[in-house]
Parts: sequence; structure tokens; C-alpha cells
Amino acid sequence: MIALMSLTAVCGYSGITAAAHMATDQMNTQLAANPSPASTESGITGQVRIRPVRPHATIGVPNLAPYQAKFDVLNASGKPVTSFETDPNGNFRISLPPGQYILRPQTSGAYPRASEQTVVVRPKSFAQVEIVYDSGIR
Repeated sequence: MIALMSLTAVCGYSGITAAAHMATDQMNTQLAANPSPASTESGITGQVRIRPVRPHATIGVPNLAPYQAKFDVLNASGKPVTSFETDPNGNFRISLPPGQYILRPQTSGAYPRASEQTVVVRPKSFAQVEIVYDSGIR
């Protein structure tokens, strides 16, 4: 954590996640999934799920589950800002300065897949999003 504090001081940027991303992708992932934000931070928080998880629906039984996934974060111009991975329960929280961002799911094939989402981050606030992947099960 001391290295992060030094990197933050050198870069002049208060977003710990952005500073960690400059250091290592692994640290950025850990911070995105397990944050301890200050009240002045802003960013995006949410949950990722996947559905269907069974080929046949059963009344009263949810047909979706938490999903661990990787995302690229792009600015409004489409330029990469950072990337992150959710925790095993599909939860994430990433610090970003106020602005408009695009969350682009990283996928290696046709399925599972999810659509890009545009998110507006307001000052001193975390935008809440829910991302649902299509598993391809039919």
C-alpha cells in the first residue's frame, strides 16, 4: 500500500484504482473488487450476473447466477481508461473521476456475452449498474 501512496503522490491523481492500474493489472483487479472508498471518491459499482444457467426454467427457481467477468473502461471518446475484473460473486467497485464512461465486456467468443453500457459518473458519487450476460444456453 505504501507503493500505491507514493505512486499516487507522484502522479498527482487521487484515484487509488487508477494509480494501481499503472502499477499492475493484478492490483487494479483486487482494488476494483475490494475497495475502501473515501467519501470524496466517485466511480462505478455494480454486479454482474449470467442467465440462463439451466436449459429449462422452473417456476420459482431463479435461472441466473453471479458471474466473474473482465471489463475495459473507455472514456466518452472510446479511448481506454482502465480495465478490471469482478470478484467471484460478480461484484465490483472502481474509482473513476466524474465523466461519461463505456463499460465494454471482454469476451473471447460468441458466448457468454453482454452489451456495452454507457455510465455517467457524478462527483462524489458511485453510479450503480447491473450487467447481465447471455450464457447461450437454449
